[in-house]
Amino acid sequence: MILLFPLVCFLSSIISTLCEPNTLGVCDEKEKHALLRFKQALSDPGNLLSSWSMDEDCCRWEAVRCNNVTGRVVELHLSNEFSINFSLDGEISPALLELEFLSYLDLSWNGFGGRPIPSFLGSMRSLRYLDLSYAGFGGVVPHQLGNLSTLRHLDLIYNSRLYVENLDWISHLSFLKYLGLGWVDLHKEVHWLESMSMVPSLSKLHLSHCSLDRNMVSSLGFANFTSLTFLDLSENDFNQEIPNWLFNLTSLATLSLSNNQFKGKISESIGQLEYLESLGLDSNSFHGPIPTSIGNLSSLRYLLLDENPLINGTLPTSLGLLSNLEQLRVGGTSLTGNISEVHFTTLSKLKLLWVYETSLSFHVNSNWTPPFQLEILQADSCKMGSKFPAWLKTQKSLSYLLLSSSGIVDTTPNWFWKWASSIKEIHLSDNQISGDLSQVVLNSSLLDLSSNCFSGRLPLLSSNVVVLNIANNSFSGQISPLICQKMNERSKLEVLDISNNALSGELSDCWMHWPSLTHINLGSNNLSGEISNSMGSLVALKALSLHNNSLSGDIPSSLGNCKVLGLINLSDNKFLGIMPRWIVERTTLMVIHLRSNKFTGDIPRKICQLSYLRMLDLANNSLSGTIPKCLNNISNMAAGPTIEGANTVLEEYYGYEFYMESLILNIKGRDSEYKEILQYVRMIDLSSNNLSGSIPVEIFSLSGLQSLNLSHNHLTGMISMEIGGMEYLESLDLSRNNLSGEIPQTMANLTFLDDLNLSYNDLSGRIPSGTQIQTFSPLSFFGNAELCGAPLPKNCPGDEKETQRPTGVRENREFQEITWFYVGMGSGFFVGLWGVCGCLFFNKAWRHAYFQYLDDIKDSTYVAIAIKLKWLHQKFGIYNFGNEKPI
Repeated sequence: MILLFPLVCFLSSIISTLCEPNTLGVCDEKEKHALLRFKQALSDPGNLLSSWSMDEDCCRWEAVRCNNVTGRVVELHLSNEFSINFSLDGEISPALLELEFLSYLDLSWNGFGGRPIPSFLGSMRSLRYLDLSYAGFGGVVPHQLGNLSTLRHLDLIYNSRLYVENLDWISHLSFLKYLGLGWVDLHKEVHWLESMSMVPSLSKLHLSHCSLDRNMVSSLGFANFTSLTFLDLSENDFNQEIPNWLFNLTSLATLSLSNNQFKGKISESIGQLEYLESLGLDSNSFHGPIPTSIGNLSSLRYLLLDENPLINGTLPTSLGLLSNLEQLRVGGTSLTGNISEVHFTTLSKLKLLWVYETSLSFHVNSNWTPPFQLEILQADSCKMGSKFPAWLKTQKSLSYLLLSSSGIVDTTPNWFWKWASSIKEIHLSDNQISGDLSQVVLNSSLLDLSSNCFSGRLPLLSSNVVVLNIANNSFSGQISPLICQKMNERSKLEVLDISNNALSGELSDCWMHWPSLTHINLGSNNLSGEISNSMGSLVALKALSLHNNSLSGDIPSSLGNCKVLGLINLSDNKFLGIMPRWIVERTTLMVIHLRSNKFTGDIPRKICQLSYLRMLDLANNSLSGTIPKCLNNISNMAAGPTIEGANTVLEEYYGYEFYMESLILNIKGRDSEYKEILQYVRMIDLSSNNLSGSIPVEIFSLSGLQSLNLSHNHLTGMISMEIGGMEYLESLDLSRNNLSGEIPQTMANLTFLDDLNLSYNDLSGRIPSGTQIQTFSPLSFFGNAELCGAPLPKNCPGDEKETQRPTGVRENREFQEITWFYVGMGSGFFVGLWGVCGCLFFNKAWRHAYFQYLDDIKDSTYVAIAIKLKWLHQKFGIYNFGNEKPI
């Protein structure tokens, strides 16, 4: 034993030495200088390379790994994933070529500003691992990378300015196991599939968002991916059925075809992929039933079939056999029938269930205890039954509960609110759920209980609540118990919507307790008194809606402290005085809605500096003076409507849904609620005031304006010819003023105009002829004694000559025209009918092809419309101006 002890110590020291980085010697001097030249060419704002200096052994530098024996540099770990604000930039020096034993190079998560990938990397023959993902490279992917014959891992994902001209070089990488080309533009490469199938060693292939739109039909008749376990083809433009060769990839564990335009039925052959753990077929155009063979995929953990509007039939009971399933997503389909206990027989691992916007109905026993513990249940617009689902109380891990529009007509059970206190988000809107919440303390971060039958006094809140939407219920009493409640911690509340209830009393003066508030909507209640000064302490406030109450007095100047205010809606109250100076100086404002109050004085000229303003409604007040000539400076009204995404004032995303501001706007002569499309509206309404003077020609420069209402004032002068430049104008009301002169002919250029009222002025001359001017009702022009021409019954001078033409001549011409019309119609009908129907009648193949074509057109049209409507509804709203929900 004594003799063995030195031997053991010797072996231990050898093992320790081999495990320590470069303890046998210093790094190669030539490689050290090469690395320093590499560093010199880079910009390093985060000092990632601060340890790289001549005084230190380069094998001990940060991000450098050396061979333990030789001291040669073999790995460079220069990823900046966790400090992307301090990423590397600059040039990649060819000094790297001197690192002849470098096998591992990671430059991911840096910012090379669109610079091309250096072609000299293809000369670094020792590389086995090359990661350039998320690094900001651009230009063409160099074909020299095909010279890296020992490469195992190549990742170019998320370099959105990279593109490929051909992929022939891929076939030279015969040992490649991982290939990541996601977000690299491959649309120029027609034979991408053939090139990649020449690398049989591939096990993971990422091709998401590559602009691929070619059919996945290999000219080889098959794809040689015998080792493939991961295939991601999501977010491309494939428009075909799933090719059969995909079902032969029996080693696949992950298959993602999401967000394409795949069509046809999902083949029963999908059940052959027995090792599949994740299957993503969501957001496509598949139709027909879900194949029952999916029940054979015993390893499946994630099944994504949502957002396929034409998938129909019932939910196959074979899904109940997927004992490893964690996520089941079938929302946004046309599935029908019942969901019962048998669908969940062995689903003990299920954590996420999406059955939203389907015609599925839950039919389970009232005492059912599910085998799973859900974390997310999204069942909006799915029929849960009229009773509150009792099985929910067995779910102890639930974080997100979405049951809006699910047909529940019931009182919340006694256990519900205590059970729900640990849930992050609760969405129960648009049901008929009732209950008294006076004694309830709400704790969830997001609560949408709007459009139900809740009653009693307002509930109390914990400091955890971020969004509270209880609009359109029957809450009563005063607001002060809620607003003046004391909390031990700082409140996180950002959105408070209690509109359309029966609240009464004055606005309390306790708003300083809610410093995080960004959206307040107390509209359509019975509130009275003045706006409290403490509202001015809400410096984060973006939207304030107090409309349709009985509030009075002046608007407090303290609201001027709300520096980011984007929407103010005080309409239909009893406010008086002049418009506060702070309103027209608040350059962040997008919506000013002050109609139906008692405001007096002029419209301040400084209103023209509100360049973000989209909606200005000052109607039905007692404003006087002239219309400011500088309104053309409001640049947002000069631009047409856009669909650039949600605006953080009118539409803000919280958790699983948007909180959307809404407005009652009087457009086209009727009051309508605008919500989903509110951010696209551009309008000015100054009607029913005491404004005088002429209509400034500058207002007609607002070419993006969709509605202009200046009616019921004392405006004089002529309508400028410049009105023809308002290309998006849909509604124009200048009625009941003292306007004179002719209607400008340029008004015929307003092709979107479908609501016009010029009545009761002093206009004269001929009504312009145009694409739709004559289609308006005569009521649009009544009260102008000197107007003539269609659609008015009064003819203009010179029109009588046509009407006095000899009757016989006119009748003879009409007879000839009618005769030839019917002759032409009859012969055309005969030729057309038998030219088409005859061919179809006598040729069976043509007949079948014709009707198959009609079926395909019907299906593709339906799918395109359904997907587009869903996308607009979820992301941007639908631009259909003037066609919102009527009040």
